[in-house]
Amino acid sequence: MLKQLPFKMRLVRLLFFTTVTTFIVASACKDKNEVEREEIPYDASKPIKLDLVYPDSGKYLEKVMITGENFGNDPEQIRVWFNGRKAAVVGSTGNKMYVLAPRLPGDTCKIAIAIGNDSVIYKKDFYYKTSVTVTTIAGNGSRASYRDGDLSQSIVAPRYVCVDKEDNIFMINRVDGFEHIARIDEEKNELITIARNVRANVPAADPETGVVSFPTETTVGSYYSLDPKEFWAPRVREMKWPAEGDRPAQGWKHSMVFNPTDGFIYTRYYYGQIVKINPRTYEVETIYKTEQGDSFGLTFTPNKPNILYLSFNSGSGVNANSICSIDVTNPTTTFKKLSGSTAGGHRDGKLEVAQFRDPSQIFTDADGNMYVADSGNHCIRKISPEGLVETVLGMPGTAGWRDGGKKDALFNNPTGIGISKDGSVYVADFNNNRVRKLSIN
Repeated sequence: MLKQLPFKMRLVRLLFFTTVTTFIVASACKDKNEVEREEIPYDASKPIKLDLVYPDSGKYLEKVMITGENFGNDPEQIRVWFNGRKAAVVGSTGNKMYVLAPRLPGDTCKIAIAIGNDSVIYKKDFYYKTSVTVTTIAGNGSRASYRDGDLSQSIVAPRYVCVDKEDNIFMINRVDGFEHIARIDEEKNELITIARNVRANVPAADPETGVVSFPTETTVGSYYSLDPKEFWAPRVREMKWPAEGDRPAQGWKHSMVFNPTDGFIYTRYYYGQIVKINPRTYEVETIYKTEQGDSFGLTFTPNKPNILYLSFNSGSGVNANSICSIDVTNPTTTFKKLSGSTAGGHRDGKLEVAQFRDPSQIFTDADGNMYVADSGNHCIRKISPEGLVETVLGMPGTAGWRDGGKKDALFNNPTGIGISKDGSVYVADFNNNRVRKLSIN
């Protein structure tokens, strides 16, 4: 069983049992009953008791000691949660156990323990310390050309990104003369070109099929799809418009998103039309029309699956520099602006007063946190499910390139956001000509 655990957990467990063994040997001269008390198994006829959790704060994989009574000495029978996130139990002596703090359980945690049919919640809070760092995975800062192959030698101008269900990273390369679609395979350290000379906009991956779709501006209804069953060979699709309805005058559509609830693809045109597309028949329906202007971000969230969130840049009138939403099941009366001033600025806090500057691509993780490529502020921002906005990385108003943590990282006009299954955030750092990865623990 020990060999099946991750190396770090095996090491911690080994140290734990070494400590316990040393304690028992050193205590050999003590009363026999005192030593045995450390090894008493769980007694289902008695309650679990919690006395102390130490330390009361920590980061991912922090070794946390929990003392009390009636834990038993079989770690396989003990379940521990931090805000519903299961923690790995390293070992237990009966009245003392060690656990490893799980990844991203929330800033303020309630610790719960269950053994058999009994459970108990610790009365005090545990404070989780989130760690965020950014590294460069593709690009060397040059945009004079384009080069695929080895990621460390690649030359890119990434405008947008998305990540499919298998953690393939798709990149839209967008500068004059080098308009390509590429796939990043981190495991193989490789950038693979899928299509050349294709002027594409914000892509979206179907969470069920893995098909990636992205809009073009060639015609009013044109878009591309990449099917993993066809090794992502590009296929041009043409939407089928109804005989009557609000059809846009031009093909200026800048982003797409899949809604896993109804199975449709959604996009928005420069002229304001929000449309849904049947990915099987390509039939289109306009569900609402907003004010004219550019929008480079669309996302749905798992906690509100039918609410479509949109980001608008500085040239979008009453919605400029804003995050907005609409209920796609009742679009007629539900469109609203969620964020604060449209003048363009930087302000964290509650979403209704928060400020953005040219927010671009947006995407939501599995916990409902929305990440925003706040391009004009040179920052990555996060909107929590509770509607609180914070700057994750970057120095507001300061453009630059530097990897590292919260105090060091710099971006230059980040425009793309994609999120993998493990919560890693991928950024198309456009003016730095790099694809970068935020590791959040």
